[in-house]
Amino acid sequence: MKILISSDGMHAHFYVRSGWAKAFSYSGHEVVLWDTKAQTAFDIFDEFEPDLFIGQTYNVTRSVFKCIAERPNLKVIMKAPDWGDIQKEIDPNRYNVLFVSEEEKRVIEKLKKETGKPDFVYVHYLDEDVKRTHNGWSNIGVKATGLLNAADIFEYVNGKEIDHLKSDVSFVGGCWPYKAISFNKYISRLFYPPGKYNIKIFGNQPWDTISGIQYMGFIPDKMVKDVLKSATVCPNISEPHAQDFGIDINERTFKILSNKSFCVSDNVEGMKKIFSDDEVVFTSPSEFKGAIDHFTEHPEDREKYIEKGYKNVMKNHTYFNRCAKIFDLLDMEKYKNNCLLALEKMTTSVESNE
Repeated sequence: MKILISSDGMHAHFYVRSGWAKAFSYSGHEVVLWDTKAQTAFDIFDEFEPDLFIGQTYNVTRSVFKCIAERPNLKVIMKAPDWGDIQKEIDPNRYNVLFVSEEEKRVIEKLKKETGKPDFVYVHYLDEDVKRTHNGWSNIGVKATGLLNAADIFEYVNGKEIDHLKSDVSFVGGCWPYKAISFNKYISRLFYPPGKYNIKIFGNQPWDTISGIQYMGFIPDKMVKDVLKSATVCPNISEPHAQDFGIDINERTFKILSNKSFCVSDNVEGMKKIFSDDEVVFTSPSEFKGAIDHFTEHPEDREKYIEKGYKNVMKNHTYFNRCAKIFDLLDMEKYKNNCLLALEKMTTSVESNE
């Protein structure tokens, strides 16, 4: 199968789409990650002639619409913003949540009526949460489903402890004012008194809104697993809406656990439905520093969490699992099974190289 994945920038979703691309490819499919800013829709569709197109509802241009309409046998799935009952609860002036626009509704409704596409839309939430975050999509005849983030096991397994990367606490990620609201509740607690912890923070922009002292700069993607492996504790901190509404499960915990690293996380209700409290240590802001103290003083206590968390992720939460779910929803049983067989093969390879 030929699979075209639309990529509209180097943000968090790029890494998700890249993870899918690797898993699809390893499972025997021909995959192109389409940079929408570098090549026109007509050029890529005519050149590649995909069987499955994975796009986004919020950037369906006239040319993308026409490319889909010209291919009646094309399977189409799209990432979609929130459109549902939860909009009554979330103040858009306080929370940075993407909601569907009226123009987007109009375009996708027209696309569905004229082409029958998309086959479904998805978001990185649990299925049970999609019932309140995306139930509005049924108003225009579009099915919505959950498709969680996951672990890219091509990139985030078998990290090595490296002396100059060793730390009590390491965090890899960007910081801007909205995310700083959460970081100030958790990570900032570790900065005082200065020097108590060996903290290493990497990201694609400075953490000046919180602390410039612990920020170490940019780290190449290929070294992230070594940063995580060299840390005693790898925190996962979510954005404010995830903490308050429990719906947005980021990719970080999956990465940490697939690397057999140790995760102390904030409390996000959705994440606590995926991971048990003997796989991830969940903390409130007031409990966070105490957890860091305990595990830096008693690192041997991490092992049971690491092993159980690793097994859960490798069995249920890799991008092979997500690709298999896509094929399952498209009633492509053979391709679904091939993804799961490829996961078994990849897991064997990973574990033999430890």
